[in-house]
Amino acid sequence: MRAGEAAVKADPKSSEAQDLLGRAYGLTARDSQLLEQMHLARRARACFAKAVELDPANVAALSDLARYDMQAPALLGGGKKKARELIERVLALDAARGHVLLGELAERDRKWTEAEAEYRRAMAAAPGDPRGLRALSNLFVARRKYGEARAVWTELRHLDPASVVPDYELAGIAVASGEELPASVGELQDAISRGPGPDGPTPADLRERLALVYEKLGREGEAAAELQAALALEPGHADWRKRLARLER
Repeated sequence: MRAGEAAVKADPKSSEAQDLLGRAYGLTARDSQLLEQMHLARRARACFAKAVELDPANVAALSDLARYDMQAPALLGGGKKKARELIERVLALDAARGHVLLGELAERDRKWTEAEAEYRRAMAAAPGDPRGLRALSNLFVARRKYGEARAVWTELRHLDPASVVPDYELAGIAVASGEELPASVGELQDAISRGPGPDGPTPADLRERLALVYEKLGREGEAAAELQAALALEPGHADWRKRLARLER
């Protein structure tokens, strides 16, 4: 938050700075008390709206504002009608992002078939973009359709054997389902040794995911070691530090 506020002060006309500050407010709100949460939420929306005002073609800011509006009550400036109007603007600029947002909106209304169709449209609009794949997989996991979720990433693994994204995502499904955990250990270790791709999870992300798998297997010492390695690479994750402290008790 402090870094974002400094960036906005240094360049008040930066749409990107406003958008990133809005995200910082939103993330901080999650761990705050109710009144502070509401205050930070309103500040987050104001930043997203300012980012869009400064650059109407900033798809990331439009998407952040749309997500805020689909999730927040009217009391905090949100509303699904506002969200849908913003999504139409996103669709015109980036079809894949727009269809993912429409899928998320359908999920909030428990329209599972419609959500799946939107995620598949996102995949068709940008075959090389993992957003649609990830959203479809997450939908299947939420519906406990673990086999169908695995199939999404297994297909990508066949199409792009060098990518570490399937290993990372399949391990997440293993953690959620409690299935195929030992296989995920080897796959993540191999992914770490290969190194990340340009658009995939970072080395720290891979180690944090391996820590989750170890923890699920009851191998807490190895989980703690992987979290320590992840934090050495990316020290700013407060949630990882909390998990590490719990593991080291």
